Amino acid sequence: MKSRSTRIVACMALAMSSGMVLQTLPSQAQAQVFTEAQADAGQKEYDGQCAMCHGAELLGPDAPALKGLEVMHNFDTAAGMYGYISAAMPPQAPGLLGEETYVNIMAYILKVNGAQPGDTALTAAPDVLNSIKLAEVTSTASAAPAADAAATSTEAAPAVPQAYTWGQTLPSILPEPAEAAGVPQAYTWGKTLPTKN
Repeated sequence: MKSRSTRIVACMALAMSSGMVLQTLPSQAQAQVFTEAQADAGQKEYDGQCAMCHGAELLGPDAPALKGLEVMHNFDTAAGMYGYISAAMPPQAPGLLGEETYVNIMAYILKVNGAQPGDTALTAAPDVLNSIKLAEVTSTASAAPAADAAATSTEAAPAVPQAYTWGQTLPSILPEPAEAAGVPQAYTWGKTLPTKN
């Protein structure tokens, strides 16, 4: 029977050897899952197909943001993102852009979110896309501005979630404040009525 100190030494040796192995393997955060050429082509396609709704900075406001750690967690894997955008985007022509275009747009979105380009091209192969954890290959540093912008926008956010309003403010159904004029604006054609004072 091994003594307690012998077991501790054995566990430490195992942990150290495992740590050495882990240090020599690239982490997924260092994985380079697309090429610079794909991201450049994706930016051009994004500007032409996506920016009109998702914004030049990928922060909306007419459609949900595509930048930030929360977005990466929502899609979880590249397969989740590809599956959605290749079937539903762009709204005016869902699913019609072609596999290469969707992959390039994804490469651009990943780059904007802090992922680094490399020599390996991103493909639409399901096993490849399922192996890419978006929150791990993108950096949290790039997500900070998006998080700040989201925090600012949620302070004055409407009660209806943005996904249902496409970023537009819905008309209020609340009554006019008590200090408002007694005659509804619709009857005055937007003009201020003279007062008797």
